[in-house]
Amino acid sequence: LKEYEEKVSVLSKERDQLIKQRDSSIQEAHLWRSELAKARERVVILEAAVVRGEEKVRVAEADAEARIKEAAQKEAAAIKGKEELLAYVNILQAQLQRQQIDTKQVFEEKTESSNMDNSLPQTKDVDLSDENVDKACLSVSRAVPEPGESVVHMAVDQVNLQPIGDGEWSDIQATEARIADVREVAPETEGSSLDIPVVSPPVNNHHEQGTNSFHQP
Repeated sequence: LKEYEEKVSVLSKERDQLIKQRDSSIQEAHLWRSELAKARERVVILEAAVVRGEEKVRVAEADAEARIKEAAQKEAAAIKGKEELLAYVNILQAQLQRQQIDTKQVFEEKTESSNMDNSLPQTKDVDLSDENVDKACLSVSRAVPEPGESVVHMAVDQVNLQPIGDGEWSDIQATEARIADVREVAPETEGSSLDIPVVSPPVNNHHEQGTNSFHQP
């Protein structure tokens, strides 16, 4: 009986230990389960964070693409505006150059007209030769008529003739072509102008040499 009692007590102790081990194993299993649940929650949280991060990345990419597109459009608009501005500047420069050229031409024309108005009449001396004429002097007067003014002509006051040699005949003939340069006086100014006289002295063998003098009446 004692041996049985001892065996029963030993078995009881072993049972108690096994129960304790079972309880500890169950507790440990609960701990692991709780850790696993926490890990799963963390995984879910991390997955959600990953999803949110991916969404943020997509939004950022879309925003970046939109900004890049907008920047490209602004750059194209800026380039177009620059080209239009350069074209406008070129047009303005061309207009300014044309205005400067026109102004210069007008100034030159006014200056030339003023110089012609203020300058003395131009004269030409042409030597003529004929069988009965030794030498003649022609005076051509050119002036621009203005309101209240008449055309001024040069007249021959005095003519001193000199003999012409045979060697001068060719030079005299060459000057006949220039007689066409003499302009006729306008009809409206004929009344106030003086005719150009041609002096034809008698033919002789002796002439005194002198100078031809002209003055404005």
